[in-house]
Amino acid sequence: MDKEFLGIKVVRAIISLIATGVYFPGQRLPAERKLCETLGVSRGTLRQGLADLGSLGVIKIMPRSGAYVRKYSDKKIPGKVLPPNFKEVDLADIINARKIIEIPALGLACKNATKNDINLLKNLVVKMEKAVANLPEFLQNDMNFHQAVVSASKNLVLVTAFESISEYLKYSQVYSSIHEGEEEVSLDFHKNIFESIKNNDIKRGQKVLGRHLDEILVASKL
Repeated sequence: MDKEFLGIKVVRAIISLIATGVYFPGQRLPAERKLCETLGVSRGTLRQGLADLGSLGVIKIMPRSGAYVRKYSDKKIPGKVLPPNFKEVDLADIINARKIIEIPALGLACKNATKNDINLLKNLVVKMEKAVANLPEFLQNDMNFHQAVVSASKNLVLVTAFESISEYLKYSQVYSSIHEGEEEVSLDFHKNIFESIKNNDIKRGQKVLGRHLDEILVASKL
């Protein structure tokens, strides 16, 4: 089993520990030696996994200090609108907020998406398909896809609302990657969402998107 594959195992394991509250934003992760023992991996594999988590924005690696679970960016969260402490936020709250914003946005995108919007969504689906084995790249394209859907709605209020929960979006996306095989399931949802927007099929698109968001919540509890 190669180091890159084992590194993704480390990513999934640490995301799971964050999701279940073992580690929380602002907390320093245990020393490398302890993490290696806990996860049953070599130091090289652990460092590969930590580097991937860093690129996902889940942790911040500080020289001579260690790796810390990232806090939400106060600058990106409107004061008194959303709780600033990750420990006070339930994943179900994030998913419900996403439904309120994204499902209507998809309906508008079916009507208002331009040729450039359609091409962007198509390219992002292609990138996701190519990155199924590269978790950080896959999740980044996944997040970009949802941003592009909302942007295609041409509704500034929905776009602004979506941007205001971008930090929460990041964590709801990585939750969906705890288990192996979730990328293929997610890719299928995104392909169907893209086809719905391209074909102006509002009913189908909103149904698929709702199921996709529900699956993220289900995956986090398995």
